[in-house]
Amino acid sequence: MAPSLTPVVFASHGSPLMCCKESESSKWWSEFGAEATKNGVKGVVFIGAHWEELGDRIRVATKFNPDRVQMDMVPEEYWREFPINVDKDLAERVMKLLREKQFRDVEADPNFDWHDDTITPARWMFPDGTPPATVISLNGRFQPSFHTRIGKALASLREEGILIVGTGGAVHNLYRNNFPKMIAAKIRTGEFNNFQPGSVPAKWATDFEQSVSDCIKFNNGPDLAGALVRLTSSPQYKEAHPTDDHYFPLLVAAGVVSRGQDFGRKAAQTWELQHMCNNQFVWGEWEASSSVAAN
Repeated sequence: MAPSLTPVVFASHGSPLMCCKESESSKWWSEFGAEATKNGVKGVVFIGAHWEELGDRIRVATKFNPDRVQMDMVPEEYWREFPINVDKDLAERVMKLLREKQFRDVEADPNFDWHDDTITPARWMFPDGTPPATVISLNGRFQPSFHTRIGKALASLREEGILIVGTGGAVHNLYRNNFPKMIAAKIRTGEFNNFQPGSVPAKWATDFEQSVSDCIKFNNGPDLAGALVRLTSSPQYKEAHPTDDHYFPLLVAAGVVSRGQDFGRKAAQTWELQHMCNNQFVWGEWEASSSVAAN
């Protein structure tokens, strides 16, 4: 039986290699997904970091058996046959909620394929295949309040046993990541070294990670969305997120939980490529979820 309010997750998906390599994040995803299944989760709605629409558009994925793209670095056995159970009824429910909140251009997209931003956490959470699922696009104007409003529109899904997962990254600057070290390891050993143990993240990365974590730890309700929106004006924001796409799903998640009093928790953390921080944040708990402990 699903709890009265389903938890909400912000999943930092990291590089595609997070799909096949074990980490603190993958361990938590696996534990959390097992609890979700045990509690009878009825569906999952992803807010993807790899899908932006122009104008006022919001699109919702309805393609049955979508292709899996941007997974070339990952051995096919980890994703090629992974069952993605796109559910048109869930997509229709999402679109209805958005339209009721006066979003003017909300339509189904029967052609959208899934990327590593959703496949990676989904594969670890639900190794036998997703529950009924869909993905919602971001809006390419990247207006903060627009995205917190998306979250508010979706909030009632928590009462229906639907898990809402924003995907992105706590710190996600592809231009500053240490790709040469990863490639050198591939040449030398035959394996990509994405975790790079011993590498020290730059101060701009650790400072911004701390700011995000503090906002989530010390703010709840509508204050959380306000704190995370203000953080986009931080001098370090554009160093940590030179593009907005991997931060704004967090604003949607903040909108979802803005009605409640739950404080978020950092459940896991995985650094990659020296400067990319993959924090896993969660609001709320599954019933009897003692095994899914937060840091």
